[in-house]
Amino acid sequence: MSILAYISAYVFQCYRNAFLPVWLLLFVALSMFANPVVAQQVGAQKLSDIRIIVDISGSMKKNDPKNLRLPAVEMLSKLLPDGSKAGIWTFGEFVNMLVRHREVDEGWKLEAIAKSSGISSIGQYTNIGEALEKAAYDKSYSATDQYQTHVILMTDGMVDIDREPSVNKRERSRILNEVLSSYQQANFTIHTISLSDKADKKLMNKLALATGGQSIVAETADELMAIFLQIFNRAVPQEELPFEGNSFLTDSSIEEYTALIFRQPNAPETTLLAPDKSAFTKDTVDENVSWYRTDKYDLITFKKPLEGEWQVLTDLQPQSRITVVSDLSLSVKFIASNLMINDEIDFSLAFREDDKIVDRAEFLALLDINLTINTLDVAAGTTQTWSKRLSEGLIPSNGIYKTRIKRFNTIGEYEVIVDVDGKTFQRRSVQRVTVRTPFKVETQTINEGDNTQFNIEVIPQTQNVDFANIEIVAIIESPTGARSVNAFELTENKAWKLSIKPETEGSYYATIRIATTNSDGDSKNTILDKLTFIFPVVDKFFEEQIAMDDDIVLEAQPSESAVIDVDPPIEALVDEAEKKTAEGTPMQWIIYGVIGLVNLVIVGVIFIFYRKLFKPKPKPAAIDDTTTEKEHQIAPTVDGLAIDEMATEEFRELDNNIDPVADSNVEQAVNADDLPAESTSEAFSDGPDSTFTDDTGLFEDIDTESNGLNAESAVEVKPTLADDMTEDDATGEFKTVLADTGSESSLDDFAPDQLDNDETDKK
Repeated sequence: MSILAYISAYVFQCYRNAFLPVWLLLFVALSMFANPVVAQQVGAQKLSDIRIIVDISGSMKKNDPKNLRLPAVEMLSKLLPDGSKAGIWTFGEFVNMLVRHREVDEGWKLEAIAKSSGISSIGQYTNIGEALEKAAYDKSYSATDQYQTHVILMTDGMVDIDREPSVNKRERSRILNEVLSSYQQANFTIHTISLSDKADKKLMNKLALATGGQSIVAETADELMAIFLQIFNRAVPQEELPFEGNSFLTDSSIEEYTALIFRQPNAPETTLLAPDKSAFTKDTVDENVSWYRTDKYDLITFKKPLEGEWQVLTDLQPQSRITVVSDLSLSVKFIASNLMINDEIDFSLAFREDDKIVDRAEFLALLDINLTINTLDVAAGTTQTWSKRLSEGLIPSNGIYKTRIKRFNTIGEYEVIVDVDGKTFQRRSVQRVTVRTPFKVETQTINEGDNTQFNIEVIPQTQNVDFANIEIVAIIESPTGARSVNAFELTENKAWKLSIKPETEGSYYATIRIATTNSDGDSKNTILDKLTFIFPVVDKFFEEQIAMDDDIVLEAQPSESAVIDVDPPIEALVDEAEKKTAEGTPMQWIIYGVIGLVNLVIVGVIFIFYRKLFKPKPKPAAIDDTTTEKEHQIAPTVDGLAIDEMATEEFRELDNNIDPVADSNVEQAVNADDLPAESTSEAFSDGPDSTFTDDTGLFEDIDTESNGLNAESAVEVKPTLADDMTEDDATGEFKTVLADTGSESSLDDFAPDQLDNDETDKK
């Protein structure tokens, strides 16, 4: 609004100064650009260029035994509007142009139906790369503003052009790096249909997401018809009439309508009942009616239909629809096929008549416009609905209704539906979108003998990815509580990968941080949900555990992690890692406490055993007759002096009443309570050994040696008790040899067996 004000002020000033030529130029410029701007707001649609690529490899005999590809391609051929472009290719080992790519007319449709019988399952290989190249033969010079090109690729296999796996691997990389890049430069959209679990769904997803297309998996060939129609509605958006039960309403502006009627199994043949109660069937002869019938659906085109209510007499399936060609058309802004979770979009719509936006207030006042967003849970077969009435409030002076949609807060499939009731006419627009996370995490476990490895792969799911300005790292926490930062590597398949090689039994945790930098130098950090790995692996296949956000439903396997933006995103996480490393986990302290208690008990038993068996015999002290107080002495045990035989009997008499006093030269025995029974844990390295560098300095204190899995806590026992007793050859006495003076035995000889295998007990 401010821009228009400035322009108006400038024009007025020019007029006042008699700069008539300048005023005229501005007027012409505004006239030229006003309509395109408005058209862009409501999403004026280009003509569609549809290129269908069908897999005819031998494996299709198993995955599509009824050859349902044929009726699906026939249906799309019949639905294509005149004036659009289309072509059909088949591929196995070789690529064949089944129906020549050109402008669609009645002749093209007849040729497509006739030649679609050539769709079979006779191919030897699955040459996906060459098929994509042949279908985009004109990509270097055909990209114009008049057509939007959509390629629909259907396959049940993987890249397979040779018996040598390395050749197929190189071809797959070529598709991702060269073929896909050429599609992006030409602004071609790829939609993929994966038929069977053996299809390379990762490749299919990459091709679709990188070009803004849809990627759909057909569980069975019976779903092909509905899937082809879903993609067709995205590639060739058309205005619809809403069904009310089995009836729909036409008006005087409709030149023709096309009814696609899907029948329920065992339903009666379809009959159309006109407003004047005239009945039409597939056998009706009328120059205004074109009727095509298969065992699953009826496709009926009716020119110059009567105004009023029409009825469809059969049992309808939900995907049935009525599209129209009309002088009065509903234009709705195009929504991207793939949105990111929590995306907010500006949405607008308007009516066009003779290719001009209708802004008459008396017309707009009659409109009742409702926006409905359905969140589809395909697996559960349930739907959550949100709606808003756009026609409330003031009538827009330019005829454009606008709103901002903020409802894409869960992962899944959505339908965005606009219903318009104009009292004498009705219109409907339906767009289907998929809401995803920007990055998808997949895990894989390799468990072959003694070699176990956990692989983490981060896959981008946005259309435009700046790989040079994305950095991905993970904090790995081992069972010992040690943490380390590990950087992901970008692979040739345009994904990031990290491998973890476990060494200690227990649970490993991985928290992934993604740092992105835009063209302005602004950084954004994203933390994905924590992954859990358990070693050793019992089963052959590993199932990752991902903590889910309360509002996010993740795919089962592989899962799409919830994305949470935090600011600062990683500092608190690293601080927590360092704190836990210093303090130790509760489980660590429990283990250490148990070890210390066991050692204490063992030492106590040994000491008691020693006192019982090896208690030295006391020596009587000499009595000084000149004193009134008797002093008692114990003969030394280490000086080798002879025992005074004369004092023996008197010493024994006093033995039960008086405790002997140890000579200063005699080494005192150690009481069991004085024995240290606790172990020490080696602290996590704070040194500059980290191989990961981060400009923020947040990760510099984290040890990255061997993926952080070798920074284990060691348990060290420091005994002070004598470990052995030896007999003096000269005196026959036993004397003490301390463990730290080279004794051949230690307390480890008395430790429990399970501690022998503890890799953390290292000296």
